[in-house]
Amino acid sequence: MTQSTSSPLEKLKSDCAVRERSPNPVAKVEGLAYIVLQRPDLDKATKFFLDFGLLVDQHRQESVYLRGSSQLHHMVVIERGAPRFSRVGLKASAESVHTLAQRFNVPVQQRSGPMGGIYVSLEDPNGLTIEVNHGLSTLSPVEKTKEIPWNTSGDKPRVNSTVRKVVAPPTVHKLGHTVHSVRNMQETVHWYQDTFGLIVSDFQFLPDDPNPTVAFMRCDLGDTPCDHHTIAVALTPELGHAHTAFEVDSMEDIAIGKEWMEINKHKHSWGIGRHILGSQIFDYWRDPDGDLFEHYADGDQFNADVPTGYHPFNRSAQHQWGPEMSNNFAGTDKPWQLLKSVIKRLPSDDELSFDKLKRLSKAMKPVAE
Repeated sequence: MTQSTSSPLEKLKSDCAVRERSPNPVAKVEGLAYIVLQRPDLDKATKFFLDFGLLVDQHRQESVYLRGSSQLHHMVVIERGAPRFSRVGLKASAESVHTLAQRFNVPVQQRSGPMGGIYVSLEDPNGLTIEVNHGLSTLSPVEKTKEIPWNTSGDKPRVNSTVRKVVAPPTVHKLGHTVHSVRNMQETVHWYQDTFGLIVSDFQFLPDDPNPTVAFMRCDLGDTPCDHHTIAVALTPELGHAHTAFEVDSMEDIAIGKEWMEINKHKHSWGIGRHILGSQIFDYWRDPDGDLFEHYADGDQFNADVPTGYHPFNRSAQHQWGPEMSNNFAGTDKPWQLLKSVIKRLPSDDELSFDKLKRLSKAMKPVAE
């Protein structure tokens, strides 16, 4: 009998029940444009994002439009309403918008108001509204602070000059990615691949499970590099929005942002550290309504040629260095809320079986336990 010589990671790849990319997607999106949140108190919600580093472009009676330093488009829209993560905006060519409209038999809509452009509205397998946009309004320039030269061990361009950084909100440059917990990994990943042409950059797996627990997906821009993930999906007990991430320039910006957020008494969740998959320096914060948002810097850029990675899933596999993952980030700091979410899901036909829940809980236990 010939013994198999495949490595554990090769076995994960051969057993995986979810494909890496679609052979014939309907369209190919170009990136993440914005998120829309509903909040009962617009001023309270806006204050969080101002401290986080975004800027108010327009504050209306029933909505607030926030931007970063980029001239491309708005990043966050806050609408008055019961607290919830409302929808995600992607950007694509005009041809892709019309192709999606034809395939899904939905209208191409012209948007009035500050954002402009045309869009189609779709719903993913978990009920999340996805708006695919073309021609979003560009914004007026924002003057960037002049960078102070950095003295390294081999190059010291700053001479006869000191560094005095102001502790203030960091400058957010762009909206990077959004992560959501879903009912069925295969159905969800295949939908995003078939509909938008997304490519899985990396999978993570529980032991002896052909279905991944996490899938990090990037846009297919051909030879043009793009972020390691634009949308990621995961199988976790709490369905819905997991976190959304915004890019700043450096680890120092993240550290200054952390100090500013602490001064303003916002809820810290986890960080500062460096992720393994995507490589970002990260720091996570909860807004007043409990949603999670990330400052990140120095993330990976992949073109369409980079093959999909296969990795184990556990608590320590999420970061290279930094503090141990907090219970707040892991979602285990409110056991009764977690139990309520699990009880609601277990009788259903989604993928989170009782057996998988036990193995997921075991994988997320701190190493010391």
